[in-house]
Amino acid sequence: METFTCLWPLLVGLLLLAGLVHAIFVGMTFTVDASHVRVRVYGWTVRKIALPDVAYAVHDWAFWNEHWTNTLSPRRLVLLRRRTGLFRNFLISPPDALAFLAELRAHGVVIQA
Repeated sequence: METFTCLWPLLVGLLLLAGLVHAIFVGMTFTVDASHVRVRVYGWTVRKIALPDVAYAVHDWAFWNEHWTNTLSPRRLVLLRRRTGLFRNFLISPPDALAFLAELRAHGVVIQA
């Protein structure tokens, strides 16, 4: 039994990695409310962007951006171009990109084709 005690750090590290992967791919959601676009992990807001700060939104991607994505599919990517900040491109991946863009349009965000 003493020989397995050296494996505890490895097991703890693997459990933490599995928890992180689960949080990213299963627990991350994207919502739009009256004033913000929110990135949530298991219901907790981890990042938010004010709607007046969004210059436009587009169903695209950019090279230099802030990623909050939980997919490898380019069909789900939505790029929010901000007016302020070091990284002005904010990339998210809602489950239905077109419905998310329609929701942003309903809140007054300009949608580019």
